[in-house]
Amino acid sequence: MVGQIFDKVLWMLAALSAGILGAISVVIAINVALRNLGLPIIYGALDAIQYALMIATFMGAPWVLAMGGHVKVDLLTSSLPTRGQVALGRVTSLLGATTAAVLGWYGMQAAIASAARGSMIRTSFVIPEWWMLAFVPISLTLCMIVFLRKTFRPDAPGQVAGGL
Repeated sequence: MVGQIFDKVLWMLAALSAGILGAISVVIAINVALRNLGLPIIYGALDAIQYALMIATFMGAPWVLAMGGHVKVDLLTSSLPTRGQVALGRVTSLLGATTAAVLGWYGMQAAIASAARGSMIRTSFVIPEWWMLAFVPISLTLCMIVFLRKTFRPDAPGQVAGGL
């Protein structure tokens, strides 16, 4: 039950990421058309696109990881027997969980420090810096959970798309 809810959350974040990327495409096309017509472009579009790219990347990453769609080099693992592939997969998933936990911890500390200082991002928009920093620990916490799931319930060899 909890696993199904978690998978739905990952899917919703992936859908949100896809929607953001679609909106970015539309805004870029509109800005290009406006510029070519000699009309004023959408104010703040470039800054909004930069923020949106960060949000889409961090919110979509856990789903991509869970689906096995991330970049991986399997030159070594493909030459191992099945048991070796599973064992190495568990080790690398545990290493990934540890890395995500450490980076997420420091990302959370940065967001908390930014909020405590009252730091602001001053571009076309003026927004609290921690709003953007908050996506990092959220995403990395979800990635850590996905890595832990893969540690304790590894994918069967050949189940996910191969890498290089």
